[in-house]
Formats: sequence, structure tokens, C-alpha cells
Amino acid sequence: MPTLDQFLSFTQSLENPPLIFLCAILVAAMLVFSDWRLALFAFAGVKVLAGILFLQLMPPEWALLQWITGGLVAIMWYLAARKVDVIRRQQKGLPWWRPEWRLNPSTLLRLSFVILLALGVYTTRPYIPIPRLPADLARFATFLALAGLVALGLGDRPMRWGFGLNLWLLAASLAIHALQVNEDTVGLLAGIELLLGFAISYFIVVDGARFWPRPEEA
Repeated sequence: MPTLDQFLSFTQSLENPPLIFLCAILVAAMLVFSDWRLALFAFAGVKVLAGILFLQLMPPEWALLQWITGGLVAIMWYLAARKVDVIRRQQKGLPWWRPEWRLNPSTLLRLSFVILLALGVYTTRPYIPIPRLPADLARFATFLALAGLVALGLGDRPMRWGFGLNLWLLAASLAIHALQVNEDTVGLLAGIELLLGFAISYFIVVDGARFWPRPEEA
């Protein structure tokens, strides 16, 4: 197993375009997948790749904090969604391992908007110029903000709202850390992300309480 120094030296040899492209694919999957487990897996991949990109803007130990907070948020959302999903599957007689591939109008609408977003970003390449932020990362931050807007506009469940808000927070983090990097800003943004994770976890359970056999079990 490689050490942290070996991992950091490996990530420093990676180029931005492949990382950004892979991260954009995961963002699209996160917004389109109807199964919450697959969407959450894509979210975790986005946080890992974003942490590698943050190595260009901050020291490694602070970039590691980005991975830790992202992992904690993903765990909180997983536990909350799993609690609801277990009861729902028991009521419907579905096995826990079967993915849910729902090609309903909501999924097709999300897919259409994500395709339109990808085509629009690829053809126009919009970006908001941010001082001291490289152009490719500025374009990536703009894409994250637009993807977050799509997630909030088409989201019908708290986890999808959390995806959209987290994408906005990730885009804002790129801009803020390019302008100022210190322990206060890093800690503040990490705290906001954790508070967002707690809030979305609560709303996931509240939204899924309709699947409880009795209201007092919610």
C-alpha cells in the first residue's frame, strides 16, 4: 500500500484535463442515476478527484481535510438513506442488493438536461475569470455551479438537493481558495459542508418517514 507521500507525488504528476473530464463524467452520473447508491458512489468519486485538484491551491494537509469532510458527508447520507431504503424494500418485498433502474420521466428529464448542459459547456466553454485561479479550474468551477443549479432544479428528494448544494459549495471553494488560503477559510468551508451534510441527512430521514409502518417509528 503506498504511503501518503508516494500518493501525493503520484497525484502531482497527473494533468488537469483528464481529472476534470473524469470528474465531469461522475457529476453527470451523480445527477442522472436513479439508484441512490450509485449516485452516492459517484458523489464520493467527485470529492476524491476534487481533493486532488485542490492540491494545486493549498497544502496537502488541508487538501486531505477536503477528503475527510467529503467522506464524512457521504457516510452520513449513506446511513440515512439506507435506514429509509431498508424499510421501503421490506414493504415492497425487494432484495437489498437489487439496483433500481427507473427510466421514468424524472430520470429521462434529468438525462436530457445533463446532456444539454454537457453540450453547452463543450461548445461555449463558459467560465467566470477568477484571479489566481487557472483557466481550466475556473471553467470547471463554472461547470460545477451550472450542474448544481440543474441538480436543485430537477431534484425531487433531499439527497439530490444535497448534491446540488455541495456542487455549489465545491465551486465556491475553488474560487475562495484561489484568492485566500488559510486555516480560517479552510475550516469555515469544511464546517459549512459538515452542517450541510447533517441537515440533508435529517431531511432524508424525514422525507422517508412515510415508509415507516407507524408514524411514531420515524
